[in-house]
Amino acid sequence: MKPEISINKAILHVLDTNASIPVLSDMLLNMTVLIKEYVEKHVSRSLKDPEIKRTMFRVGSPFKERIIDYKNNPHELIRVSSEISQLFFDYMLENIEIPSADLVFVDFNIEHENYLGIFKFNYKQGYIHYVNTDNGLTNDILVQPCVLPTESQKLDEFILINLASDELLLKEKQYLINNEKAYYISSQLIFCEPAISEKEAFDIIDKTVKEVIVREYGGDYEKLNAVKTVLAGDYETENEIDVDNLAKVVFDGDSTIQERFRSSLEEKGLYDKRIPVTSNIEKKIFSKQKFITDTGIEISIPTDQLKRNDIIEFKNNPDGTISVEIKNIGLLNHK
Repeated sequence: MKPEISINKAILHVLDTNASIPVLSDMLLNMTVLIKEYVEKHVSRSLKDPEIKRTMFRVGSPFKERIIDYKNNPHELIRVSSEISQLFFDYMLENIEIPSADLVFVDFNIEHENYLGIFKFNYKQGYIHYVNTDNGLTNDILVQPCVLPTESQKLDEFILINLASDELLLKEKQYLINNEKAYYISSQLIFCEPAISEKEAFDIIDKTVKEVIVREYGGDYEKLNAVKTVLAGDYETENEIDVDNLAKVVFDGDSTIQERFRSSLEEKGLYDKRIPVTSNIEKKIFSKQKFITDTGIEISIPTDQLKRNDIIEFKNNPDGTISVEIKNIGLLNHK
């Protein structure tokens, strides 16, 4: 069942850096049925975003003090959100690559946990029709530079703060800061511990293990298949990726290659041996294994069928070629 989200209150502040000051609301957002549905959909979509980084505040973070202030004074959302919005706006003015946005603060509950969400609704350019009656009747198209994301679009930046545990669920984007691309929200505004998302962790592991297989085993298809089945098995049984188990199974106990694999992960910034994963990246874990032959034939196999010899079988021929047999086909559709 989809977890139920309960919106307690929300407020919106306008951070348009084309103006010299932000437009800070002194009233909570009017939660009509349509607005409530719009906000709930963005909260729900953000919670399921595979690019979330799970982290905590650094010791001494001044931003955390503002959150503590809000926890102690939950009726003060207008004041606390205005202070945080001013903080964002001042930094955005100094760094013009950061896009203007509406900052939407949402106090909500999910599965008995209370969160404060800070959603940055970056402006998009959109178009509307305009009926001009100044000199006769003319229908024109006008450019709207401050269009908010639709309810079906993912947000690029948001912060979700568990008000009980202080855990942060963060999605951020790099912008040019002091002539270098950097994540400004984590390093300059909220001051949290460095982290990578489960999507980033999965992509690093998936890419690195395949690089090792190509380099050390010539791209052996059985080992490529083993990667998929091990990742799927670890997720289904433990909701995690066990790096040591992956190395042990795929690299057949070869300690030298296992160590090279782990070293490659560390070089790319992944040090943890067990990576907790959620259903947010389930599609990546169970994505199909794809092969392309030297003659250009493409084969796409569902992960759960890679080990089923009654469905598909790979054979190494004496002359060094590989034969692939697809078996027991009940229906063959043209796509």
